[in-house]
Amino acid sequence: MNWLYHISLVIVLLFVAGCGGTVSPDTALAQRSFYMGFTPWPYDATPVAYTTTYDRLNADGDMVDHQLMQGIPWAEAYNGTAYPAAVENDLNGRLTLTDPDKVIFLAIDSLNPARDGLANNWGANGEEPRFGAWTNRDFDSPEVIDAYVNFASDLIDRFQPSYFNYATEASELILKDLTTFNKFKVFARDVYTRLKARYPDLKLLFSVSLKSPGSNEMNLVKTNIADILDYVDVIGVSVYPYIFFNPSNKGDPANLPVKWLSQITDIAPGKPIVVTETGWTAEDLILPTFGVNVPGNESYQKAYVTKLLEEANRLGVEFVIWWSIIDFQALWDGALMQDEVAAIWRDIGLYDEQVQPRAGLSVWQSFLARERI
Repeated sequence: MNWLYHISLVIVLLFVAGCGGTVSPDTALAQRSFYMGFTPWPYDATPVAYTTTYDRLNADGDMVDHQLMQGIPWAEAYNGTAYPAAVENDLNGRLTLTDPDKVIFLAIDSLNPARDGLANNWGANGEEPRFGAWTNRDFDSPEVIDAYVNFASDLIDRFQPSYFNYATEASELILKDLTTFNKFKVFARDVYTRLKARYPDLKLLFSVSLKSPGSNEMNLVKTNIADILDYVDVIGVSVYPYIFFNPSNKGDPANLPVKWLSQITDIAPGKPIVVTETGWTAEDLILPTFGVNVPGNESYQKAYVTKLLEEANRLGVEFVIWWSIIDFQALWDGALMQDEVAAIWRDIGLYDEQVQPRAGLSVWQSFLARERI
């Protein structure tokens, strides 16, 4: 997901433990392998919405995903000068409102919103085009790598994350621009090597955006992503099957293919797995421009929450991030100006736009009450 398009009771019969052993069904019922959390994506552009969002995510998870999608303050990060006030205000607000007991997942997007090139500039007015000497620099430019590592290091020191994502949905570069992806390989190698040397205990990753398993898209991703798998400690998964998969009735999670999530074990064999973002629409999704008409309701969403967390536990996933905790209908009607693409994620909240709990929340909270192992 990106900044322009949106302001993310297990019953387990067998659990593979880190030591290679198994856990009995009775024990597994009371356990989960993963942290659980949300992004602080607000449901409206108001202070009340902002603080209410943090109140809910602090109460309903043990992890917070701070994904910074506005770009990079390239010149300031490279030169070691002060960031624009807007950048500092955003960072300080996040730090102030996040419960200090939460595990932190930090993501600084190095790709642009379209996922077809380098991130834009984070300036005084938010996301803006890169300018000056930065206009034509690319992933393999030494200045880009230096600036990104400087910015990432500063924020890692501030946020103290347990996990860090340096390239959200990097797999999209493979599908959109292989030439740019070849430059990204240099970026991945150098960023990983330098951050790992500085923060040896921090788990570094990039994420793969899943499509229908076995599709031409995923086969192409599998072939090319192998070149950079040495530059992750864990592999991230971004998955929204109700829109990006192609079963006959993709609004109903009962129609998910068998390997809808476990396909990542074929794409990145041997790598620990994290779900960096997911969700499921609880209302009908109709996008006339794109010919999309996906039925949605609370029952379907609840079924997906159950399927997601059961499968995550079976695979030994280390964390699960549900993108948006509250529907952002008000934000969509206002600041997002009813952008049709943003509507894809508008109604995935485990709370509706009135901040009333949906049926799937009870499943989520039941998992949260389990012991994490």
